Amino acid sequence: MKTSSAEFLDLYHDIDTLRWQLPVVAKTTGGRGSLFGGVGLAAGIVALEQASNKPIVWATGQYLSLTQQPVILDLEVILPAVGRSVTQGRVVGHLENQEVITIFGACGMRPDTHQGIWESMPDAPGPEKSLKLDREMDTESLHQHVDIRMAKGMFGFSGQGTASNDGRSLLWARMPGVHHDAGALAIIADYMPSCLGNALGQVIGCTSLDNTIRFANLVESEWILCENKIEFVGKGFAYGTVHM
Repeated sequence: MKTSSAEFLDLYHDIDTLRWQLPVVAKTTGGRGSLFGGVGLAAGIVALEQASNKPIVWATGQYLSLTQQPVILDLEVILPAVGRSVTQGRVVGHLENQEVITIFGACGMRPDTHQGIWESMPDAPGPEKSLKLDREMDTESLHQHVDIRMAKGMFGFSGQGTASNDGRSLLWARMPGVHHDAGALAIIADYMPSCLGNALGQVIGCTSLDNTIRFANLVESEWILCENKIEFVGKGFAYGTVHM
């Protein structure tokens, strides 16, 4: 039996309020004890969907400070634009009086009068033929709940695989036991920065200023193929994109 991303995150919501609570615990951290960026964005997406009663279309998260476990992150939803088909809002995450994350997003659905997908995914060996990462750790983290297989390139956080020479990597990802809903996809998308080490040819870590995600044809899938691309590195910053 698979759970939703909301259930995986143990998001708590008082009925008839626009407030949620996210426990920052081992399984929602990136291995160094701090909240995994994609988890924060996922929690904001879940809160926006539940508050608006509409599916998410777009969301962006701005990370203002690191959040170390164990704490409870308070999430307040504000909906300044509520429409019949589209609702736009933001989620402010804070610890007492300190704001640590802000998520902006739009939820809704309009008549499907036109359709088209012009982006195509590259050919890749299947997950069963791709390199399975050795993710053994002394302490629990989110990484033990996400299965990663490298189809091309190096996993830049650990050095496993072979670095490509084009700044691109291909990886398969899944969260066993969790539906790949919008929240889960936001978590998986945040493995894109692993491509930074691949592009530079060395193991390298980084922290995020922001994540932005846009949703198209959400369908249930056992594995998600992620095409990662680093576009720029300089002045202490890097920009990258992932197509899922």
